[in-house]
Amino acid sequence: MLTRRRIVVAKIESVEGTAETLANADGGILAIDPKVDVDIKMHARNPVMATLSRLADVAGAQLARLTFKVEIKGPGAAYSASVVPALAKYLRACGFAETLDVTPGSEKATYKPASTGAPCLTIGCYEDGVIKQLVGARGNVKFTGKAGEPVFAEFDFLGVWGGLTDGAMLTPTYESTIPPVFLSASFTIAAYSAILAGIDIDMANTLHLRNDVNKPAGYLSTVITNRDPNGKFDPEMALVATHDWYGRWKGGTTGALSLGNIGSTQYNRYKITAPKVVYRKVSDAEREGVVVADTAFQLAMNTGDDEVVLEFS
Repeated sequence: MLTRRRIVVAKIESVEGTAETLANADGGILAIDPKVDVDIKMHARNPVMATLSRLADVAGAQLARLTFKVEIKGPGAAYSASVVPALAKYLRACGFAETLDVTPGSEKATYKPASTGAPCLTIGCYEDGVIKQLVGARGNVKFTGKAGEPVFAEFDFLGVWGGLTDGAMLTPTYESTIPPVFLSASFTIAAYSAILAGIDIDMANTLHLRNDVNKPAGYLSTVITNRDPNGKFDPEMALVATHDWYGRWKGGTTGALSLGNIGSTQYNRYKITAPKVVYRKVSDAEREGVVVADTAFQLAMNTGDDEVVLEFS
């Protein structure tokens, strides 16, 4: 079996925790480095006996994680109920709500954090003749961007282990658009155009797998119980009069973040905004001899469920 012959497909579950049948139409995402990590709880049996030998462990509850990353890009056609970015359902299962604007000529798809209503997924990782399946899966997403490269969404899904079966590879139709690269990004923080090499934004969802003695794997589904959106970037140091990194940190001063548009082609461009960024740590660093204010930050709410917004247009 070859590591490069892998595809990821997923379908939103109509009944939470009940596996969906996966088909070609459920694929289309270009996954990078997909990996399934299975965890079957093994319980030791350790009664006292006349021998020091041990009894065989007993297999119990079964869960699995799937990690992979994808390029962030649009579908290349006007947004509608049936035309959304390939990563859309994965974002929704990571706690984002989807809003579509289908006004002719200015269509867009917007994703904001939600506190309720996140769907769960049946996900299949097809690996050159075998299929690994997760059921009732929800996850976390981290956005990572470096200058001159595509920006990536890194997914980490937790779900019920649905088992390993033999099966032929599906043949989905992949999203064919070329990802825009992290250039001409018009980045600002608190209205300051910082000079940086990259940025990470992590939704930091807390995932809980719900125990259920009625289920054969011992779990029903994963729920998102909390989140702490945060990130880091590496801007060049500036004069205090230009941007007071340490003063804003000390004062807990908030400022809006704006990134994008990344890309210039309609239906394959996007931007990321955050209304209230608070610095959590500013460290003295350097980048090939240039002083850098290595900064960790919180993405705080404005009115709620708006800590970060990803908009495709």
